[in-house]
Amino acid sequence: MSKAKAKLNNTKIVLPLHFSQGGIRIADKNGNHSSSPTKAIYKNEQYIEWMITNDEIKLLSGLFIPKDKEDLIIEMQKIDKFAEQSEYSKRVTSTNEKEIAIFEGFNIYQYMDIFNSFEKILNSGIKVRLTFKLGDYGVVSHPHMYVLIPFEHKSLELKNKNGLVNFGEKLGSGCFGELILDKDDLKGVILTLAHASNNHRSDLVEILSK
Repeated sequence: MSKAKAKLNNTKIVLPLHFSQGGIRIADKNGNHSSSPTKAIYKNEQYIEWMITNDEIKLLSGLFIPKDKEDLIIEMQKIDKFAEQSEYSKRVTSTNEKEIAIFEGFNIYQYMDIFNSFEKILNSGIKVRLTFKLGDYGVVSHPHMYVLIPFEHKSLELKNKNGLVNFGEKLGSGCFGELILDKDDLKGVILTLAHASNNHRSDLVEILSK
């Protein structure tokens, strides 16, 4: 059974937005998330932040014809440099701590978590982001993969249980996005994700080979 949070309705990708936590959220241009997405306003400089998974790539691969899949696999197999191998994939904590307060006998120190984000903006304005985060035990960083769709994207409609949401309105109860990705966008997303690591590229090749 697929674990994909996104759903496919013919050629439309349905992205649920009414959860404040999870793999699909509302974010502003600075990456701040909406704590109450149903009360968020439809305005510019807001994004759907979609932490895309292999289950969802498998789902979206159904939008390709076999020849498209074959061509994409050939392009992915040409990739020989991966973000994970770069020095910029390392996530570290700065040693320059700053004492900012005292609380009940505790000295409060502020530390800076330093990390880098690999980003590519597609021609349509969709942004694909690779961010390396530490694993459960904080030893090795691994890539988290995001697709950011601006609210003003030409092929995105925001809806709720009552229908279409207009610019300036609250997103409302049961809000979701309906997105149509053309072939170039879909190809661009997958090719960008394939640059995360050799393992990620191999997983994507396997998904498209089925």
